[in-house]
Amino acid sequence: MSNGAYQLRLVRTLYQNVYGCMLYNENQQPIGQLEIVPSIPLDRSQVPEDAPEVPAYLLVIVKDADINKDNLIDFEERASYALLKRFSTEAINFQHCQFYYPSPAFIFEQPDAVSAPLQ
Repeated sequence: MSNGAYQLRLVRTLYQNVYGCMLYNENQQPIGQLEIVPSIPLDRSQVPEDAPEVPAYLLVIVKDADINKDNLIDFEERASYALLKRFSTEAINFQHCQFYYPSPAFIFEQPDAVSAPLQ
């Protein structure tokens, strides 16, 4: 497995602070479709003095990806590296990515799950 980051293309969505993302491998082949939700903590002036400090992180919803049990860790490491590099700025430094994989069981419980394509 390669240690380099994936290439990514981001698009804004119609929701505040939600981004669409396509991941590409070193051969420029698409390998994943993600939604990214930056989780930014409230300013300290907006919380009680004794509130704990929490880090900023990226919620990564994996909509579709070329992954299996053998390459999952490599996928998350390379995707995290690319996403953290892209989203971190001088003003905010995201600490980690939290990956979420929608359950196929959830999808198949939906009406027309087999006959209609996913949206």
